[in-house]
Amino acid sequence: MINMTERIYEHDSYCREFTAKVISCEKKDEFYYVELDKTAFFPEGGGQAADIGTLNDAEVLDVQIKNGIITHKTKTAFETNQEVFGKIDWETRFTRMQSHSGEHVLSGIVHNLFDYTNVGFHMSEALMTVDFSGPLTAEDIEKVEFLSNQAIYKNALITATFPSDEELEKLDYRSKIEIDEQVRIVTIDGIDCCACCAPHVARTGEIGIIKIVDFYPNKKGTRVEMLAGINALKDYAFLNASNKQLMGVLSAKRENVADAVTKQNELIGALKSENSRISKQLAMYELNPTEINGSVYSISNGLNYDELRYCANNLTEKGVKICILLSKDAEGNYLYVVSSEETDVKPIVSELNSTFNGKGGGKPNYAQGKLSAESEEALTTVVENLLK
Repeated sequence: MINMTERIYEHDSYCREFTAKVISCEKKDEFYYVELDKTAFFPEGGGQAADIGTLNDAEVLDVQIKNGIITHKTKTAFETNQEVFGKIDWETRFTRMQSHSGEHVLSGIVHNLFDYTNVGFHMSEALMTVDFSGPLTAEDIEKVEFLSNQAIYKNALITATFPSDEELEKLDYRSKIEIDEQVRIVTIDGIDCCACCAPHVARTGEIGIIKIVDFYPNKKGTRVEMLAGINALKDYAFLNASNKQLMGVLSAKRENVADAVTKQNELIGALKSENSRISKQLAMYELNPTEINGSVYSISNGLNYDELRYCANNLTEKGVKICILLSKDAEGNYLYVVSSEETDVKPIVSELNSTFNGKGGGKPNYAQGKLSAESEEALTTVVENLLK
């Protein structure tokens, strides 16, 4: 008969230190996997990462559970029957307790309001994602967040119990998966009742705050991204500092930052449009095109595709048969634009690409690309021959 590890965390979420006896210690690669007769370390499960901390002076790198046996991953070997002192990283544990309890509050309220099921849950070091089985609107999200924080203010009691099979049959509780072992029920008085294996805070007031940071459709339901407890406070501190910085940059009041950013973007957009218009006009003056049999070519420096295209359109509209415009870029390559209102320019583009190891293409009346000409003289010779 296999003796399962006694799980202190199931009955006492606030246990930070404990002593236990080593049942076994197996080495795999450079790590040791230590089984104890009891532990306060929560193993990875239910969307939550494993606790971290120490056994004696050895860092606990991971904690896993399989068939009721919990193993602690370390880089230190332990003797069988050795007594060890376990210490939980309390800051990490309590932050996760705040987060997980916050998720139960929010999921319970969504279930009560809309009868949706929580079909997926994941907790990172800060952000939590919760997947619900139905659609939620912006108004729904606002209401859920408000009621979730109202539940925190009530400081409702949170308890963990192990009902008998008979009691469980009469109990209305949320459960995402089928559970083979005895079911642990976490109840938040008047708010939620859910099967859960993780540690929780004792009262909702300890959660502090719940903040929904985003939501969007996911499959046929809704994915909610949320923060709770100290993680929500840290996020607010970050956003507040960022907002204060923007207030200084924009000379705006706290409540007017968004409007100031909008106006700034509109101004930048207008300036970009004006700059583009002027640069295209200047490009026409920089071309110095050469005319051959009613067609023109030009080789310049520093013009981009938009500017070359503008110039080509301008010239063809004025009756130029074929327009070949090139401009040397910062890497020494040549951008090109070839256009015509009456002639198929594909043969010209094909010749330029094959002669100068170029890449590009387009439609019969317009094409663009890039060439690697060894010299401007060689490029000029080929272009002039194409237009004769």
